[in-house]
Amino acid sequence: MAFFTFLILTALTALGVSEPSTWGFLPIGFVFIGIPLLDWLIGTNKNNPSSEQTLHMAKASYWGLPLYLYGTTHFLVLYWAAFSLRDHSQWGQVVLMSVMVGMYTGGLGITVAHELCHKKEILPRTLADLLLASVCYQHFAVEHVRGHHFRVATPDDPASSRRGESVYQFWIRAVIGSFIHAWQIDRLSVMRGMLYSLLFALSFYMIGSHILVFFLIQSFVAFTLLEFVDYIEHYGLERKKSESGRFEKVQTYHSWNSSHRFSNLLLFNLQRHSDHHASAHLPYTILKHHDDAPQLPSGYPGMILLALVPPIWFKVMDKKVAEFNSR
Repeated sequence: MAFFTFLILTALTALGVSEPSTWGFLPIGFVFIGIPLLDWLIGTNKNNPSSEQTLHMAKASYWGLPLYLYGTTHFLVLYWAAFSLRDHSQWGQVVLMSVMVGMYTGGLGITVAHELCHKKEILPRTLADLLLASVCYQHFAVEHVRGHHFRVATPDDPASSRRGESVYQFWIRAVIGSFIHAWQIDRLSVMRGMLYSLLFALSFYMIGSHILVFFLIQSFVAFTLLEFVDYIEHYGLERKKSESGRFEKVQTYHSWNSSHRFSNLLLFNLQRHSDHHASAHLPYTILKHHDDAPQLPSGYPGMILLALVPPIWFKVMDKKVAEFNSR
């Protein structure tokens, strides 16, 4: 039941969609002020499930219930916002609604798609494709599973940020590089995803020409949020290369870890990223905390605020990278 915490953001976003002039900034404030504050107040959870619990939960299917419920709310919120803007052409309201909804479809939608695209079954993979296509980023499913997980923390990975690289420099490299590599891996899947995104765009254009602008802005906000998270997850961490030229096996210390309780419940344990890279096949419900992994001082929302100001980010994180490497 704890992973239904995402419904808090769903309710706040729905409130913002219903009365954007009054409540439009509420979900944005909750993400960047409320969540970091709750992380600070509630603290961390470093407890791990026992071997018996892990075995039981790995076989159980209830991990999918919150994800599929989110999938329903994703499209309801997206189209509710579009229809609510149909008779309003004030660009300030269109932009505010786009940012607010993009925070939802990116912060939660791509997180859920990330979890589902690792599954082998047709239903979760299809939902992942649709969620990603609704933010014009379906190629992420190809690049992440078949590219990033193999090349993480190496110079060849566009989704691994380098020490001294700002989030803005990284965004350009990641957005372009991820698409190019996904195209090289499986252009058929990428083309299919582009077709899905085109169909979504057409459906919004049919509601109203200015609604297409809403769709494109919320997509931009959504995948920008994803790449900001990518920036945080592996910043400055590198896999060693052997004399034969091969990189070492991916270890838990090649990802930044965060065990802040509230944001992990909201983000389906995404911040236990070290264990995800060590065991990508495991459902989010049983991902473990690793003490040997480098630890972030806050959850992802707080770290995004830090990354937006590169001098402060470098001052905090470069020191942590150096301390971790010295160990």
